[in-house]
Amino acid sequence: DGTKEIKGDAMLKSPPNKFDIFPSSSVVEASIDDGESIVKLESFADRILQFKQDTLYIINVSQDVEFLEDVHKYKGVKHPSMVCKTDFGIAWVNDLGCYLYDGRQVINLIEKGGRKLIDDDVWQTHVVEGSTNSSMIGYIPKKRQLIVVKDNGANSNAGDIFLYDMVTQSWTFGDSKMTDSQIKSNFVILANDLI
Repeated sequence: DGTKEIKGDAMLKSPPNKFDIFPSSSVVEASIDDGESIVKLESFADRILQFKQDTLYIINVSQDVEFLEDVHKYKGVKHPSMVCKTDFGIAWVNDLGCYLYDGRQVINLIEKGGRKLIDDDVWQTHVVEGSTNSSMIGYIPKKRQLIVVKDNGANSNAGDIFLYDMVTQSWTFGDSKMTDSQIKSNFVILANDLI
């Protein structure tokens, strides 16, 4: 109707076969007035993952009516670059871990068999959570690996990485594998390769 309204924790749904129309009456809200805004949306199978600053909401959209399927506290992200899509599911990073949603469950990839693969202090030193400068995660389809870059800014050690191999389920650290002194853009997949 031409009016503007800001709703930081709402998703608008378009009517069937009208993909460029978003009526304000067609709102999907997982949680309102929780003090958090939506940072990133991703879809996997018939689920929408709604990332807020501190919380992940998993919304089931397989039926005519959407419903909140699961809530994961402390699994949110501060910046959109902290989430990526893989052929295994949706992966994301925050200062408490690196996670994968496979369509059934959320798995913390820095833990295996009940033990930490990366010490909490090391991980929290590596991950930067800011609204402008933040860590980034990307997926390398040809190698089936996740890359977690320390910082998208031009700061010291900003190019340090952790690399996770989805096949061997193991982590490797790389010192300044990306240029520390350069601002980094978002990751994009082109011709099945991460650029």
